[in-house]
Amino acid sequence: MKRTDFIISGGDMRMVYAAERLSARHSAALYGFDGADTRLRDITGDTDPGAFAADCAVLPIFAGSREIKYPLSGRDELLPWRELLTRYLKPGGIVFAGRVFPELEGFCAEKGFALYDYLSREELEILNAVPTAEGALAAAIRETDAAVHGANVLITGFGRIGKLTARYFSALGADVACAARKKRDLAWVTALGYRAVSFSDETELRAALGNADILINTAPAVILTAERAACLRGNTVLIELATSDCFTDSSVLPAGVKLVTARGLPGKVAPVTAGHIIADTIENILTERSNENGGA
Repeated sequence: MKRTDFIISGGDMRMVYAAERLSARHSAALYGFDGADTRLRDITGDTDPGAFAADCAVLPIFAGSREIKYPLSGRDELLPWRELLTRYLKPGGIVFAGRVFPELEGFCAEKGFALYDYLSREELEILNAVPTAEGALAAAIRETDAAVHGANVLITGFGRIGKLTARYFSALGADVACAARKKRDLAWVTALGYRAVSFSDETELRAALGNADILINTAPAVILTAERAACLRGNTVLIELATSDCFTDSSVLPAGVKLVTARGLPGKVAPVTAGHIIADTIENILTERSNENGGA
């Protein structure tokens, strides 16, 4: 793969570590990280717009807001992504971002930039599940007064994160139950040695909720209706890992239930690993592009 000039802008320390990983084979500069401890060049304060021209721009994961956040910069004003891409990205350049949205898609199409959502890649989703599951385990240890060993743990959803989370809690001796909708997933739950709970069996599901010391939601759906939430015990710890809450309103949760919102765990508990995963995913995309173009 040919050497490529990158500009990496916005986000938390995982983006700095992604930039450092990319800099091992390419040229990389940062924008909006002038408060971070890194050896890489930060061009935030450059007054010459022609001081750096990038082949690729790496934007952060957009969560909630459609603007770039710069938590590691002490500056009051920073370039919005439209101006940043216009100023620093070469014609025909490539944009990488997490959770691509229509405005960004339209802008890149208008400017002739190729756009890739690294967060939608299968390899990133699988590898990101590891620090997410580890973070869930750390949250459970931190937020409960009893040992995880012997605790009744219910995991709702049995996708990538659900599978790894079940594995980690089971390894510490927890009694793990997993709730899923699909027969295939329920079969895997049983085959892997956990207790299977079907969402289609309301009696079974409510019994599992009432038995849970720790409830971990991985499914981006409303799992806890008012009737189901009422089954929870007052000392249950609910760890929310999904991108949206598993309940319509926190008022449905019984008094005493401890809600732990634990989204974005890879960037919080393992920013080095999370950054390297992003960088490696970007490298994979560039390699695929090169192969499609005959190695060019």
